[in-house]
Amino acid sequence: MKKFKLFGFKFIFKLEKENKDDVRVYSESYNLKEKVIYILLIMAVLSFSAKFHLFFNHNSYKKGSIVKEDIYAPRTIKYNDIAKREAIIEELILTSKKEYIYVPEVEASHYNGMKNFYDQIISLKKGTKIDFNYKIIEENLEKEINKNLVKQISDLSTKKVIAQRDKLLNLLTEIYKSGVVKEDGIITIKDEEREKIEKLNSLEQKVLHTFIVPNYIFDKEKTKEEIEKKTSKIGEQIIEIPVGSIVAKKGEVLSEKKIELLSAVGIYSYGESIARLMMNLMYLILISFISYQVLYRTFKDEILKKNVYRAVLILITGSFFILRFLSNEYMFLVPFEVVFFMLGILINPRFAFAMTLISLGFLMPILDYNLIYFFVYFFAVVFGTILLKDIKTRSQLINLGVQLSIVKFILFFVLSYFIDTMNVSVVVKAGQIIIAGVLSGMVSIAFVPYFERTFNILTRFKLLELGDLSHPLLRDLSVKTPGTFYHSMMVATLSEVAADAIGADSIFARVASYYHDIGKMKRPKFYVENQEGGVNPHNAISPFLSALIIIAHTKEGAELGKEYKIPKEIRDIMYEHQGTTLLAYFYNKAKQIDENVQEEDFRYTGPKPRTKESAIIMLADSIEAAVRSLDEKTPITIEAMIRKIIAGKMGDGQLSDADLTFKEIETIIKVFTKTLMGIHHVRIKYPGQK
Repeated sequence: MKKFKLFGFKFIFKLEKENKDDVRVYSESYNLKEKVIYILLIMAVLSFSAKFHLFFNHNSYKKGSIVKEDIYAPRTIKYNDIAKREAIIEELILTSKKEYIYVPEVEASHYNGMKNFYDQIISLKKGTKIDFNYKIIEENLEKEINKNLVKQISDLSTKKVIAQRDKLLNLLTEIYKSGVVKEDGIITIKDEEREKIEKLNSLEQKVLHTFIVPNYIFDKEKTKEEIEKKTSKIGEQIIEIPVGSIVAKKGEVLSEKKIELLSAVGIYSYGESIARLMMNLMYLILISFISYQVLYRTFKDEILKKNVYRAVLILITGSFFILRFLSNEYMFLVPFEVVFFMLGILINPRFAFAMTLISLGFLMPILDYNLIYFFVYFFAVVFGTILLKDIKTRSQLINLGVQLSIVKFILFFVLSYFIDTMNVSVVVKAGQIIIAGVLSGMVSIAFVPYFERTFNILTRFKLLELGDLSHPLLRDLSVKTPGTFYHSMMVATLSEVAADAIGADSIFARVASYYHDIGKMKRPKFYVENQEGGVNPHNAISPFLSALIIIAHTKEGAELGKEYKIPKEIRDIMYEHQGTTLLAYFYNKAKQIDENVQEEDFRYTGPKPRTKESAIIMLADSIEAAVRSLDEKTPITIEAMIRKIIAGKMGDGQLSDADLTFKEIETIIKVFTKTLMGIHHVRIKYPGQK
């Protein structure tokens, strides 16, 4: 039967395990494996459920299929319309201006050649010339002159030859001015000039064609280069298909391009659906395997803590449910940093970093493998992990949320520029990122107290609240046991500076010191710091009873702390700050009564300090009281007393379970000495003072 409270509600349920070997069931290793598998299973199932619809897809869409009913887009997507881009390029090629090489020398040389041709014929007719000089014309034209042309023209009267010459020279000028184009071996003349040529007689046409050569040569390479320049400027044609819009109408024959569009909006044929389902499953198996290795090998302590594990389970499940059933259009509006912040505050930034990245990996199928989302949050979490370690107040957490929103905002625009297309939806999502960032810190602050109370987890915020001297327990301590209260304040001062010097949790050390002796409130007069007028109640009872009373204050303090919902970590300090120390005074006094008395009966029940903070508080507790009893408080006497006490604790094995190094112990000695000298400094005697 399991019982636990969550946000004010009491839940009771029963779990039965199958019969297995007891050693296996209750071993720490098996328990750890079980807990890790539960976390990964929840994420994997919720993630895979986003693709369940593929299994029930019995469509048989293929090229040539007829659409039986209108098909609507199940979600809003941005689609890269390749066909549209190809159509634009094709139209551009057809309408692009062709490039030609202009040869102006052609017009002059062939005009002069025709003129010379007719001038020689006219000279022959007038008898001023004996022979026709073909060579001078042929060298200029780079082709032979038909000798029959010369004979046929020579048969005409001189007047007609002159008229023909002038007519053809004028037409030749017009033709060259209009342009004679040669492209792929074909010579073309504009329609207007061609019509004029067709009106000429056959002799005139033959003469004219003799002197017409291209003056515009098609430049294929330059034309191709210019077209490539223009087409390179045509980017991807991204079109947005809103959810619910028709992507294929009833009776439409599916083309290859239409099938591509259907795939883009998430409508596949049955075969492709099953293939995609299997790919998603393989992806989740791979992510689960990697995540299992990371969690099992790296975060054993965090996962094995019952309350911490429950909090992680609630956070992960809640965030996955929200993103699973929320439209992907609003994915950036969800303040996913809340999970990161909560894990960092409730547990530690290192675990928060790993768990958030694992969650991002499992979220990919839900978010349709949106790489922009993944990388935006990946870099935001990396940046946030660096800053989260220094968060001590709630306002700092809100500021961190705003800072991360700025980081995500910039990353989103950069990635959208290089990966996506800048459009209105990008601006909308950028706005969502800012809103989510502002909300993340506020939502985290709102949830932290509930998780602290429900799962009794100690956070920095909780420590600051517990460190308030107006707390009911501390107020009672100051009233009922003023000597113990003063002693606790001194121990807190010593513990805080020592913990800070060696890199331990100084805030925890200070707050835990406030509460370490609250068990003395039950019988305050049995502790020397609370005795007034020199009356010592131990003188009236046996040393056996005295030892029981003194030893009981650790257990009684823990019980009182539990009643006031003091976190377990601080209650552990109440037990550990005395370790298994021997009450030497009462033990020796008891030996005078009974030589067979057992030493174990006069030792604290422990356990010994298991953390640096716990060990520091044990040393500060013993040293503060001892130094107060010194008649002469100088640096030498104080340091000597500190070293003596620490050596005694080490010799008694009280620090054997703590992870303090010799270097750290030496640092603690120096810090204790300096701090105690500041507390017990020698005052200057003023005139008239005794």
